[in-house]
Amino acid sequence: MEEGKGEASKPEPGQPEKKPETRKSETYKVEPVILKSLSEALQITHIALDNYDDIFSDFDPSPYATRILSDDFLNELRRRYAERGKGEFVVNFTIQKELRSDKTEALIKKRIKDYFKAKMKTLEKARKESVNKGILRFMAGLVVSLGILFVPALETTPLITLLSVLTWFLLWTGYDHLFEAAHRLRKRKAFYEKFLKADYKFMDEEKVMRGISSSYR
Repeated sequence: MEEGKGEASKPEPGQPEKKPETRKSETYKVEPVILKSLSEALQITHIALDNYDDIFSDFDPSPYATRILSDDFLNELRRRYAERGKGEFVVNFTIQKELRSDKTEALIKKRIKDYFKAKMKTLEKARKESVNKGILRFMAGLVVSLGILFVPALETTPLITLLSVLTWFLLWTGYDHLFEAAHRLRKRKAFYEKFLKADYKFMDEEKVMRGISSSYR
């Protein structure tokens, strides 16, 4: 019978003892997935209506097809935009189900879109006029200042004070029309563009209230 059968073989003298192999557990690094929240992507605004007249001016008795939009409604949109101007806007109108009319709602959506589209055109025209006026005034200011510089005789006349003030006025107002006024118009344009592209929806007031009630249970 052979000795050592069934026993672990011993290393030869002078050789290091081999350690038993152990399998290393494999680990996987999971990269976190960052999802953009719905509230960041969409700015949802709820406006409760007693009836469709709330969207239009109380002082205009015209039909909805030509009636002026309410200042209160537009100011509410401005307030919401000032609070959270980023993202795409969704405006949800809630109204009693029995008062709803698909035809009227389609007309109102069109009227709102047409209003902001017209404002965009008017604003773009005003922006171009402001830039042109700014260029003319700035150039006129440069001409007057160069005239003072290259015509030394003007410095000894009583008109020098008037010409200096005129130069300052033309350069300053030219700068204002070119940059400051244009910047203000761009901010207004951003508001109009945001609500021109906004999604307007009408919802049953009863359904919305049931959803709010169930969320508190």
